[in-house]
Amino acid sequence: MSRLKNPIAKYFLARLGLFAAIALPLAFFMNVLLALAIALMGSMLLSFVLLKAMREQMVDHIDANVKQRREEKQKLRAELNGDA
Repeated sequence: MSRLKNPIAKYFLARLGLFAAIALPLAFFMNVLLALAIALMGSMLLSFVLLKAMREQMVDHIDANVKQRREEKQKLRAELNGDA
């Protein structure tokens, strides 16, 4: 099992790995900048398909954090207003 618990870090590392897996072999056969550009486009397209579940986990994680912060903010505002 993976030691990483943060879905954002998992997704970032997966995207980076996908990019590197495309860029490194291409760099041996063509200009490095061209290989990086192709790897960028290829990793974007492949991650859209291959990393869908990870992307959804990341979005859910971010959404949960936003909701939690919003609730904490409302609670603090209520306490400042004397409503609590």
